[in-house]
Amino acid sequence: MLERIRCDHERIAQLLSNLVSNAISHGDPQSPVEVTAGVRGDLFLLSVTNQGEPIPESVRSQLFLPYSRPITDEPQAGLGLGLYIASEIALAHGGTLEVCSTQEQGTAFTFRMPLKSA
Repeated sequence: MLERIRCDHERIAQLLSNLVSNAISHGDPQSPVEVTAGVRGDLFLLSVTNQGEPIPESVRSQLFLPYSRPITDEPQAGLGLGLYIASEIALAHGGTLEVCSTQEQGTAFTFRMPLKSA
């Protein structure tokens, strides 16, 4: 069972919505999007994982910049602000938003927030 945390619920819902939308848009349509949440030590963790082509290391550092969009031959919807907004929400809560992407594990965006600052 999750502990009750204090946060701006609307902003955390927006963060989650942005991450899930991004996972659906850029993941393998035949694979589910996995959302997990929990407490580890003094941190609240929220993770959204999808399967698909891994994000190259050279691109990961740019993902959280405004107007950042993947370079593809496919037309892209949106302005490239979703991950930027999600990372700003994480920072506003004293937390971080990180990405890990491998062929074997898929791509996971993980929000970490200290419980003490919540």
